[in-house]
Amino acid sequence: MDFNDSLEEAAYREKARAWLAQNAAEHRAQFGELKPNTDQHMVAAKAWQARKASAGYACITWPAAIGGGGGTPIQSVIFGQEETKAGLSYGYFTIGLGMCVPTVMAFSNT
Repeated sequence: MDFNDSLEEAAYREKARAWLAQNAAEHRAQFGELKPNTDQHMVAAKAWQARKASAGYACITWPAAIGGGGGTPIQSVIFGQEETKAGLSYGYFTIGLGMCVPTVMAFSNT
């Protein structure tokens, strides 16, 4: 199995890295280093999620018509890898956004 990025994946990774480099610094300047599982940590996580959403990096595999990024599963993996490397993977919304909502979308008729 080849784990190297394709040219398209490498381009997406570079785009994600550039966005993260700019936005991670701004986010940290606003929130600093916080102790996990505190109210302030949750506030920071929500702010980070909103920042990602405004750039199309939240819910990457969801259809764009419902607020997602309209991207591929590998794009979601790539962004997640880079976000973790940047130290900004909060994890609070993983189950809801990654499992619950996609299940509802798959089985809902509205």
